[in-house]
Amino acid sequence: MKKYWFTFVAAALLGNVTLAQEKDTLRLTLTEAIDYAVKNNPQLKSVQLDETNNQFKIKEIKSSALPQITGTAGGTDNFQRGAQLLPGEIMGQPGTTIPVKFGTRFVYNGNVQLSQNIYNPSITTGLKAAKESQGLYELQTFQSKEDLIYNMAKLYVQIQLAEKQKELYAGNIDRTEKLLDITSLQLKEGIIKKVDVEQLKVNLTNMRTQLSNVENDYEKTIDNIKLLMNLDMEQPIVITAPRGSEKVAVSKQLNLDANTDLNILDKQIQLQNLNTENIRAGYKPTLSFSANFGRQWQTEKLFKSNAATGISSGYYSLNLSIPIFDGSKKRNQIAQSNTALKQLELTKEYTAKQIQTQFRTANNNLNQNQKVFEAQTQNMQLAEDLYNVAKLSYTEGVSDLAELINAENSLREAQSQYLTAMLQTNLAELETMKASGQLSQLIKEFSINH
Repeated sequence: MKKYWFTFVAAALLGNVTLAQEKDTLRLTLTEAIDYAVKNNPQLKSVQLDETNNQFKIKEIKSSALPQITGTAGGTDNFQRGAQLLPGEIMGQPGTTIPVKFGTRFVYNGNVQLSQNIYNPSITTGLKAAKESQGLYELQTFQSKEDLIYNMAKLYVQIQLAEKQKELYAGNIDRTEKLLDITSLQLKEGIIKKVDVEQLKVNLTNMRTQLSNVENDYEKTIDNIKLLMNLDMEQPIVITAPRGSEKVAVSKQLNLDANTDLNILDKQIQLQNLNTENIRAGYKPTLSFSANFGRQWQTEKLFKSNAATGISSGYYSLNLSIPIFDGSKKRNQIAQSNTALKQLELTKEYTAKQIQTQFRTANNNLNQNQKVFEAQTQNMQLAEDLYNVAKLSYTEGVSDLAELINAENSLREAQSQYLTAMLQTNLAELETMKASGQLSQLIKEFSINH
């Protein structure tokens, strides 16, 4: 096996994206399939909407720093005005009380009020936190994208395995069918025993069952790819290797700075510090400006402008609010925020060690699986050579059919071990790329260049 022969993710990300449809079957390279999934996967789209929603949150906070203007208007019909009793002495009727009605029947007014925050540290800190939170949503989107690409690549590994299985199993079936034709004639001539022919038939049935199971697994894998791509399940699709892609070696170095989980925790720590800063801002005074202008009209006859009396009023003011004592509310809020910060720092410390362990395990598995794969590749070739020798010996009448069947069984076992080693090596490469941060780095480089 060539070193680092299977760098499908790098190949996919470095390839060119062009969709091609041949008749009713959609033929895509791995590059095109990944690109299609990134653009159409519903779960990724849902996560991306969080970014959009946060943009509106930022604008919402910005709006609180802008002037707030409110207009009001109203009208009242005093169809039955109340009266107040006044001493009769006012009207020259001592010893009596006189009911007097005040105001007019119709009163209507218009009013405009303006308010503006001049100094409010909480708004400033809140806006800063909202802008920084955009980075968190972007990282979460990137993480979902990375997981999607990882899952697509993992499914592609299974497709490659199934295709290799079909190739080997079909070859086994073809050889056995030809041998069965020969032995059937030999049985008629009495050269071999019936039990030997029946053993071949049993082997052939098992091979056909194996091939059928592989084809079924292949279709299941294709359906899972369609699900990630958000394709119609009835749409036929074929996934092929990327075209003209450059091979990139799997990194054996751990890059914690490129790890998305740690990047998210760093951003959460930053936001938690801003939350503490925002609470502390509550200790500072706030200054605001407000103004009001209104006009009121009174009349006995509605819609008679010349009969209405208008009165204007207005004011403006500066309002200073100084926090003095809140019962230690903010002090306890800061303590809670600091506790949450400590939890995030501990989580980051543990996550970093966990990633180091995952990388070490993945790297060891990759080294071991590469050795096993190389050994099994040679072993399968040796088994093929032994089978060919046994077949030649049988054809020349030097050995019996049982020896050939044993050689065939050994070849099938060697093929099985080879396929298992191939799968484990490919998965180990993929896991190492993800654990080392190389997958994240490749996706970022691809995004910058496109």
